[in-house]
Amino acid sequence: MKAKIVAKTVVLNDRDEVLLLRRSATDTRRPGEWDFPGGGIEPGEDLAEGAAREIAEESGLTIEPTQLKLIYAATELFPGRESVTRLLFASRIETGDVQLSFEHDEFRWVDIETALTEFPHPFYGAGLKYARDNELL
Repeated sequence: MKAKIVAKTVVLNDRDEVLLLRRSATDTRRPGEWDFPGGGIEPGEDLAEGAAREIAEESGLTIEPTQLKLIYAATELFPGRESVTRLLFASRIETGDVQLSFEHDEFRWVDIETALTEFPHPFYGAGLKYARDNELL
C-alpha cells in the first residue's frame, strides 16, 4: 500500500473572494469540476512549500509558504490501494494576475457562499465550511 499527500489552498483576495479553478475537460480526475489550486506533495517536500509550489504551477500566483495556514486535514484509506492525506491551507493575497496551467481552463473569484455551493469535492467543501464556521479564514 502506498501513502500520498494532497494539499489544496483556499486563496482569498482583498475582497474576501475565493479563487476557483476549473479542471480541464481532458483531466483524468474530475474533468470540468471546480477546484482549489493544489495537488500532490512530493516525497520529502515540506508541506507548505509543496502547497505554494502547486499554487504557482496551477495559477501563476506567488504565495510564500510562511503565508499559508493549515485549516483542515484528514486521511482516507482506500483498502488494498493507498491512503490519502488531504490538507487544506488558506492564504490571503492582493488580487493577482492568474495564469492557468494546462490542468485548468477557467478561473473565477467567488464569494465563500458561492464556492460552497459550486465546489463538489466532499472533503475540500467540508474544509471550507469548517473554516468559515470557525472563523479561520
